[in-house]
Amino acid sequence: MMAKELHYSTELIINREQKMKRFEIVDFLKGYSIFTILIFHYLQYLQLPNPFDKIIFFGGTGVHLFVFLSGFGLYYSYNKKPIKYSLFLKRRITKIYIPYIFVVLLSAILSVFIPVYHNSFYALGGHIFLYKMFDESIIGSYGYQLWFISMILQFYLTFYIIIWLKSKLKNKLFLISGFVISIGWATLVFLINKEDARIWNSFFLQYYWEFALGIIIAEKVSKNEKIISIKANQFLLLTAGLLCSSVYGFLALKGGAVGKLYNDIFAFSGYTLLAIFLYHLRLKPINQFFVFVGEISLPVYLLHILVLFTLSALINNLSSIYIVILSIIVIIPISFVYQRLITAFFKISKL
Repeated sequence: MMAKELHYSTELIINREQKMKRFEIVDFLKGYSIFTILIFHYLQYLQLPNPFDKIIFFGGTGVHLFVFLSGFGLYYSYNKKPIKYSLFLKRRITKIYIPYIFVVLLSAILSVFIPVYHNSFYALGGHIFLYKMFDESIIGSYGYQLWFISMILQFYLTFYIIIWLKSKLKNKLFLISGFVISIGWATLVFLINKEDARIWNSFFLQYYWEFALGIIIAEKVSKNEKIISIKANQFLLLTAGLLCSSVYGFLALKGGAVGKLYNDIFAFSGYTLLAIFLYHLRLKPINQFFVFVGEISLPVYLLHILVLFTLSALINNLSSIYIVILSIIVIIPISFVYQRLITAFFKISKL
């Protein structure tokens, strides 16, 4: 009897370790994408000379990977334990909305005393009541990175429509339809000359195919199916990543507004393949750092611009490079504390 229990316990531990190992890469990729976005925004503050002011945009492509990971995480959770739409919205929106609104309110309060942002009741209401996602004049208020929150909330609102569509189509057709929808939206944005408007070029349909791909991968992982038919090696990952990144760079630099609208597949592919290549180098300190950042990714994303602008306003006699370095140093511990507060709040409120 004891031998049987020991065997069961050992098997349970192995399964648990395999599960943790399998999803370590998800936390790594999440942390990697958030960190490169942070570095991209901070380097923008330095106003680098040409061509470095354009090269740094590669870090911003982490948003594509993050959309993919969002689709993966949402569908994996749903596949394991389906819940009603009303409960899904309550859990997902509150767990993003409450931390997000707190940062917006904090930004507004700070702006009363120091010149961090221009205060506006209309802009503040746009965040609280979510109409900022439809108004270009306030989409960048209280932190231009917060446009992403509007986009991801759009995915939350439509998630059950997306998974209904998924249930009606085979994986290949579901993904193809995702490409068609995203390309169709990009074409519409171009035809009506809105390619430079954030509420148009960053509407959730622009990123729909990446979200759909995340759903398909989540289903395969849930069923322990092979994701690709060939075993990718480091050389292949690096080569393909650099090739896709080169095409992305060419379209972004030479393709104008049209190139930026249609280069998402190359941006996502190049960025993601290089991130996976880095993960598989097994550089323990680097992997551990990005896994840790992945665990506090929401606070890092919400707070990093506020930290930068607040430090800039408080110590405006300091060189920009030192403000950026100081911001990088303090954002991680501040985000860690905020993540602990978020966790404690939801544990107490049982949301």
